[in-house]
Amino acid sequence: MAIHLPTASPSHTSRQGWLNYDDAELALLSSQRDGVRTHPPLGFPHRVEGAMVWSGEKGISVASQILEMSPADLIEINRAIVYFRGLELDGSEVTCDNFPLPVLGPRLKKCAARIHRGSGLCIVRGLNPNAYSAEDNTIIFLGLASYIGEQRGVQSSKGAMLTHVYESGTWTVPRERRHGIHTNSSLPFHNDMGCEILALHIRSCAARGGGTYIASAAAVYNAMMKTSPWAVHTLAKHNWPIQVSRRGASPFVLAPLLGFHSGNLIISADPSRIGPPSGVADGRIPDLLPAQREALALLQQTAAAQQVRLPTRHGDMVFINNWGVLHARDSYQDDDTVSRHIVRLWLRNSKLGWVIPESMKTPWEASFGLKAREIVNRQYAVEPMPEYMESKFSNGSAAFIMDESDEDDTMP
Repeated sequence: MAIHLPTASPSHTSRQGWLNYDDAELALLSSQRDGVRTHPPLGFPHRVEGAMVWSGEKGISVASQILEMSPADLIEINRAIVYFRGLELDGSEVTCDNFPLPVLGPRLKKCAARIHRGSGLCIVRGLNPNAYSAEDNTIIFLGLASYIGEQRGVQSSKGAMLTHVYESGTWTVPRERRHGIHTNSSLPFHNDMGCEILALHIRSCAARGGGTYIASAAAVYNAMMKTSPWAVHTLAKHNWPIQVSRRGASPFVLAPLLGFHSGNLIISADPSRIGPPSGVADGRIPDLLPAQREALALLQQTAAAQQVRLPTRHGDMVFINNWGVLHARDSYQDDDTVSRHIVRLWLRNSKLGWVIPESMKTPWEASFGLKAREIVNRQYAVEPMPEYMESKFSNGSAAFIMDESDEDDTMP
């Protein structure tokens, strides 16, 4: 039986809609709960401590996570653009070395440390995207992001390095056949599986709605260990079917959604990548077990109870530790004057990046590993796509584009 996603607006996330059991499944679920004591999974702590453990608006000062750029910082950015253009390099070749920010750069590197060793969040504020061309906005985003994480992850098997998160009113493909990031629907709490640092540049905001919410994975873990330790054990088991797309190989791998490694609580969970794709019942990917469906529902419910709404503005760049922080989105509405448009990067900091458990590495390998390095034609789309290209599985995923139309994909 496949998982059924709820509407998943963070303000009213609930377990209703996820759970649909028969008597036999309920009996199995009951026995699984009864068989788990209150101790944590092997290798996990009873409670996670540290700066990345925060709960709700009182648990984290979002204002202190904002780097406010000054007019002098903007002048420095403009000089860096001129310098980079003078090198006559391709826009994709932007690095810390050829996008010099002698004053702002060290502050951005402090943000990188906070993303990995602190709260897990940094918002860079003060840029006006309307003051720059689409190409210069991209160069600036790549330039500033290179100080946070110097490596960029591949986001699709076609070599997409930049993703435009938006919805066009001119697209003819119905919403139900698009990925979640290309609709105006709400998205549940999730991680972009395979990504270490999620980087978002807010080119424009929606007319109404579209709020971004975050929740500390460690705080969610602590809360679930108090109320539902059986669900923590379930999330940590190495038996979750994760959708992958690899030529000539199985369409799924079995992996845990939760790990504890080198002192870090790690979560990697996109509900739309777990179990069979929505509307596909060909038996190639196993259905979720009853306990798994309820554990996912409890994960959503607990994250919603811990959530913080980000006070993002037009022009902000948001950097999130994707291993330690879950994120979600409200539904939104555009109008004739404004349209929500966010540009996304997947980043890695080779010096500060967390050690990843082998059992959770498959999505990461496709973005940053050997398979990713084999993709030569890397694409940096400066503008959003004029026409929506429908892929084989349009399962509403917030983070994963499974392009199997030509059966040659390497992305998990």
